[in-house]
Amino acid sequence: MQTLFYSHEHIFAFGTNMPAAFATQPSVITIGTFDGVHLGHRKIISELVARAKTKGLRSVLITFEPHPRAIIGKQDEPVRILTTLAERREITLSLGVDVMFVIEFTKSFSETSAEAFIENVLVGKIGLAEVVIGYDHGFGKDRSGTIDTLQAMATKYKFYVDVIDEQVVSGKHLSSTAIRHLLEAGRVSEANELLGRPYQFSGAVARGAQRGRTIGFPTANLELSDKHKCLPGAGVYVAEVKAGEKKYRAMMNIGYKPTIANDLALSVEVFLLEFSGDLYGQTLEVAVLGRVRDEQKFSGLDELKSQLERDKIFSAAFSNQF
Repeated sequence: MQTLFYSHEHIFAFGTNMPAAFATQPSVITIGTFDGVHLGHRKIISELVARAKTKGLRSVLITFEPHPRAIIGKQDEPVRILTTLAERREITLSLGVDVMFVIEFTKSFSETSAEAFIENVLVGKIGLAEVVIGYDHGFGKDRSGTIDTLQAMATKYKFYVDVIDEQVVSGKHLSSTAIRHLLEAGRVSEANELLGRPYQFSGAVARGAQRGRTIGFPTANLELSDKHKCLPGAGVYVAEVKAGEKKYRAMMNIGYKPTIANDLALSVEVFLLEFSGDLYGQTLEVAVLGRVRDEQKFSGLDELKSQLERDKIFSAAFSNQF
């Protein structure tokens, strides 16, 4: 098993320079993939951090890379992730977690029993004093490890188990799967509500056909930084785009450009409302704020341009809920 550690002061490489005293420091631990770090995850993390501070212990979040479903899921159903490892690290540490402990998820590791994981990893490598876990969390081979498993071993290894109840937002169950489905249906406002923040992704600006320039809407064509990232469904969206150190309100089209290109490949392009200059080669960070409309085919460039003007007005006036 290879591991990677992030803390506010250090990044420890895979399995090569783990501090000798790491396992001797008592810790409050939580475990999970935490894809999206949505409001349900944040409830668990806030409890983790609070319990650790109350008891004067270290807070440790254990996560996995790549996503377990990429290794043991159906290979004809690729996983679309909500957060990259770097994004999870940034969000996790910003929430006050002392250490993010990343385990490389492999087929071999997936065969580890729940009991062996508790004994060899939680107790043996980290120094488990208390575990904070969601009400329905499963871990170990075939997700056979449950809250009952933890409680059964708690007496033997002298640790406490804290269970976080189900979290619901506006009557909706909180889960990464539910958020993916909302995004893929284009329902980004609902997805953002469950995330507690705008959905984000990044991409490098690549040269396109530059057709947008001919109608006064020069767009930046993006190549995703991570090809496994979940994208909202085809349509026009309002976004906030960070280029360098500045942020701009933007219109974004995800789709096949049926009016001017009718491409076979899905494209992502953004038009920054108050920007002039060259973005080629830059990596842009995109926060998706809301949906403007479905992608549609127009009778010609004049009709398309008229609609884009309306989209621009809507996007500029759009109120960000976060």
